[in-house]
Amino acid sequence: MSVLTNTDLRRILCYDENQWHEKPLLIEDGSDDCITPMGYDLRVGGFYKRLIGKPNLDTLDEGKSIEIKPGDIALISTYEKLKMPKDASISALILSKVSQVSRGLSNISTKVDPGWGEGELLIPVQNFSKDVITLRYKEKFCTIVFFNNESPASPAYKPSSSRAKFFNLLSQTNRASLVKDFQLGLVSILIIGIAVTMGYYYFGNSPGFGVTVTAGIAIERVASVIASRLIGRR
Repeated sequence: MSVLTNTDLRRILCYDENQWHEKPLLIEDGSDDCITPMGYDLRVGGFYKRLIGKPNLDTLDEGKSIEIKPGDIALISTYEKLKMPKDASISALILSKVSQVSRGLSNISTKVDPGWGEGELLIPVQNFSKDVITLRYKEKFCTIVFFNNESPASPAYKPSSSRAKFFNLLSQTNRASLVKDFQLGLVSILIIGIAVTMGYYYFGNSPGFGVTVTAGIAIERVASVIASRLIGRR
């Protein structure tokens, strides 16, 4: 097994799927600027998921960034879409970038199987520092290193439903989160609405109306905390 250098990568790499039949390794949406002496720097893509806090799948685009809190882990998609050679002759490892490690951010090492052809990679990263770390959309955040296999893998990677199940699970999580947010919103609206109605009914525009509304807001905050625990929102 030998590491592919930048010279090797330029010889076998293409960025357009229409050229994949001519060159065996496809990095769609890739750039020559990301090629390193012994690998390729992957960039932050269009979606991510924090593993602590709200279990939502969040999206990114131009001008936006991810904030990763101390100790937090985030699952980040790559901007590039990767397709390995169909003959299973190449495998790869995802390694941390020194520039990111110096900030306290390190990816949890990941492999790419020979024959992989499902597009974006999902890279877990963790913030080991005491500060919030920000990653911008399309920022280089990890390096993929390619290896020539001594012999083709058998069997090669075969597309499965695991990735589809992952995205389906995330979408279900998002829906569940939205339902909980909606339920909490109803609690708040109901309590404050009752306070406003009762205050106006009994006190009109007198000072008692303001006191009643203020009390309603205080009750709403306490009730929201209790409701959030009951329905699982933290």
